[in-house]
Amino acid sequence: MSDLEKQDDTGGYIAAGYFLSRVGAAPDCTGTELRPISLARDHSVRRFFPDAWALSWCNTSPEERREHAAVFGIPEEELPALMKWADAAMDREFGVWNTVFTLESARAVGRRWLSRVPDVELWGLGLKSELVAEYCRLTQPPPQEPGFAPVGAGGTHEAVCLRRQALARGGVVLGHEILKEDWGNSFNSPESLHLDEQELFEGSGVVLNQAGLIDSFELALECSRKLDATWEKEPSERTGWLPWLLVQYPTGLEV
Repeated sequence: MSDLEKQDDTGGYIAAGYFLSRVGAAPDCTGTELRPISLARDHSVRRFFPDAWALSWCNTSPEERREHAAVFGIPEEELPALMKWADAAMDREFGVWNTVFTLESARAVGRRWLSRVPDVELWGLGLKSELVAEYCRLTQPPPQEPGFAPVGAGGTHEAVCLRRQALARGGVVLGHEILKEDWGNSFNSPESLHLDEQELFEGSGVVLNQAGLIDSFELALECSRKLDATWEKEPSERTGWLPWLLVQYPTGLEV
C-alpha cells in the first residue's frame, strides 16, 4: 500500500481514543525494550499524557509527580494548575488514564501542556466495527458489589462502547498492533508479555512493516485468534487479544 493510500485508510474503524506521548524514560530493570511504536506499557520507554500522576486524588508521591511532569517539560511550579485541570477534565476530555476522547481535544491538550518538549506524537486508535460488540463484552465493568464503590469503565471502553464515533480522518496509518487490555487502564502486546511474537507472525505469514506493525487487518485478526486459542484455558490471564489500528496525526505543535 502506498503512502497516499495509507493516508486516510480509516474507514470502518471506531475511535478508541487519541493518545499523546513521547519517548522520555529510561529502560526498566529487566532490560526489555519495546518497539518504539506501541501502545503496550510494560517495559516501554514511552510515556503518555495525561496519566494517573496528574490527578490530585491518585496516590502519587510529590517526587513521582515531578519526575513524570519533567518528561513533558512541565515545571514543578505548574503542577498545582495541571492537577486542577486534570481533575476537571477527567471523564470530560479524557478517561482512565490517558485516553483522550477526540482528536480536537488531544490537540488542545498538547497546545496547553506539551509545547515545551520536542517529539510529542499524537496517535489515534481504532477498532473494526465488527469487533466492537466483542470488545465491549470483554471490558464491561463488573456489577457493583454491596458495600463497595462501583468499578468505572476504562477510557478506551468509554470511547468505543459509549461514545462510538468514527476514527478521525487526516492521519497516516501506521498499521495494526495486537493488544490485550489490562483491566480498564492499559494495553499489553505479546512482546510486552514476553510471548514469542516472531513464531506467531511467521506461522501466519506476517511481514511487519517499517513501524513494526501489521498492514493487513485479516492477518492481524488471525494472529489475535491464535493467541486466544493458545491461552483459552486461562481466559483471565492471556485472552482477549484484538487487532487495533494505529494512526498518526499532526499534533498542531509542529513548527
